[in-house]
Amino acid sequence: MHFLGLLSTLSVFTVASASVIDHKHHIRRDSSKSNSTRNVAYYSNWDIYSAKYLVTDIPASDLTHLIYAFANINSTTGEVTLSDEYADLQYQYPGDDASLPGTNVYGNIKQLFLLKKKQRNLKTMISIGGGTYSKNMVPVLASESLRETFAKSAVDIVSNLGFDGIDIDYESISSSTQMEQFLDLLNKTRTKLDTFTANISASPFSLSFAAPMGSSNYDLLDFPNMDKYLDFWNLMGYAYTGSWNTESGHQASLFNSSTDPLSTPVDSNTSIHYYIAHGATPSKLVLGCPLYGAAFNNTSGPGKPFDGLGTEGSFGQAGIWNYNQLPAPGFNATTVELPEIGASYSYDAQKKYMISYDTPNIAAVKAEYTKKMGLGGLMWWEVSMDKTGISSLISTAAKKFGGASALDQSLNNLNYPTSVYDNLRAGFA
Repeated sequence: MHFLGLLSTLSVFTVASASVIDHKHHIRRDSSKSNSTRNVAYYSNWDIYSAKYLVTDIPASDLTHLIYAFANINSTTGEVTLSDEYADLQYQYPGDDASLPGTNVYGNIKQLFLLKKKQRNLKTMISIGGGTYSKNMVPVLASESLRETFAKSAVDIVSNLGFDGIDIDYESISSSTQMEQFLDLLNKTRTKLDTFTANISASPFSLSFAAPMGSSNYDLLDFPNMDKYLDFWNLMGYAYTGSWNTESGHQASLFNSSTDPLSTPVDSNTSIHYYIAHGATPSKLVLGCPLYGAAFNNTSGPGKPFDGLGTEGSFGQAGIWNYNQLPAPGFNATTVELPEIGASYSYDAQKKYMISYDTPNIAAVKAEYTKKMGLGGLMWWEVSMDKTGISSLISTAAKKFGGASALDQSLNNLNYPTSVYDNLRAGFA
């Protein structure tokens, strides 16, 4: 899950037809090329507040895609809207002059565009939904006209704000009927993105899906038909364990533990093999990794009973620690790495406090795994929580992939002739 923070119902014939539409004319980037490895990170619009982490702090040279979280959805009209216009459009960065004439955009959106100008291989995308706003998708999915509005307004955000694509974060497909409705939403969004691409002679705009892990979360997904619309899947390979479990465990384990299975109730490898076996293209699968730690209080270690998540954490979030604050202050913890299962954790034996999180060595293990499996790369939730220098997990992965030259080299777009904003339409020249 992503936290911290698509109409009258279609007839059976119309909905079913959405899953068998000819997709061969969709405009796509070629993900079969050897340098198509992605290093993807989410950035949240609320990061400018308590974290004081700005767009200008993002290590763009180590990334291929930066996904901006989150846009909201109007559950009555289906319109995709910004969730924080102050952060998105108005926040004043150094050098901004809001007194200039014209209809201009500032805030994070301007800075994302400037970042793209400096780093031409960095593609930015807008993520819609997430843990807070996904509930608004339910009535939208149930109505054909609202799905149409969703798709049009989502592409309008791309064209007005200078993004290179759309990420849809809806993790709760609840029935086969809703799955068919979601396919229709993907089709409408994909078609409008491709039309926009053709109209402005641009580099292809991308469509991705924040995809759940664990069989109970993905058993209703129509993998082959979703795969036809998507450029890549962002597999949320974290939050495998937490307060809902009875034993502490590894929250982002790559493999199941044969010696301590209670510590790995979910693992990435099992889910990835399921995705592939059921129709997802391996090179489109991007494995998500956490840039945070999940705590377990009063436990003897992984796979053992625990008593809550404790009261401490980053920015008042009990039991959740930013990776850049680990090892956690105030604890005499030992870090344990388990490369054979792709997991690591810290443990304070005196306070009986465990934090499950990835270290640079484990990030390298996961990068190597994606290479061997022929996957599409790694994804990170979320960039403000990373460390810098040699301890950065994002940088560690980029190096393990072979450096920037080994990553996806496709160019972003800088030409948005239909934007409603004068300065963005002019490319912030």
